[in-house]
Amino acid sequence: MQNYLILLGARLKQLREDISGLALIEFAYTLPLLLGFGLVGIEFTNVILAHQKTERIASTVADQIASNQLPPNEAQVSDLFNAIDQIASPFSFSNDGGGVVVTAVVGVNDTSANKMKNKVAWQRCSNGDAYKSAYGKEWTGSGDIADGPDVSLPNNIVLGQNQMVILTEVYFPYTEIVSEDLVKGLLPNAGTFEQTAMYRTRGQALLDVTPVEGVAKNKCTA
Repeated sequence: MQNYLILLGARLKQLREDISGLALIEFAYTLPLLLGFGLVGIEFTNVILAHQKTERIASTVADQIASNQLPPNEAQVSDLFNAIDQIASPFSFSNDGGGVVVTAVVGVNDTSANKMKNKVAWQRCSNGDAYKSAYGKEWTGSGDIADGPDVSLPNNIVLGQNQMVILTEVYFPYTEIVSEDLVKGLLPNAGTFEQTAMYRTRGQALLDVTPVEGVAKNKCTA
């Protein structure tokens, strides 16, 4: 019995001094923290990338249309909208419910009031009625765009006679990788990124979009 107690005491002392599993225990404690920081980093990076892609889509679409020396046609507008998913890669812009609204605004001289006014010349949407422009809609009440409502441009810009800007509004709902809760403070209201870009046309005002046989008009129905 005495020998057994001596042997047990020696084994307990040996176990107390054994640190071979210490690193494994420390790893087990820190693993949840490491995973948590890693997941936050992944979601944070994804949010920043989504924001950058939204800005790039807005800028690219507005610039491409504004750079035309002649009015664009419906096929060109459709091709540009179809290319948005490539710009948005690795995100799936269209499948995730994203939408682009392109509005051409031109300066019109209101002779009755003796002042310049901004009017919508035309408008096209990549996603039909999904999103409504903050700058009004295409006038269809008569054949004269001067009859349409006035448009307030950013920074209170008032265009001169036949001066034109192309406004692009991009709406991109964010789809989380892990959880939106990890980056809640970085996301806009309702989790949809919104971005507007505005470019002046390089040459003449592009007062209409030329119809193309067999190509559907990308109407804005909102």
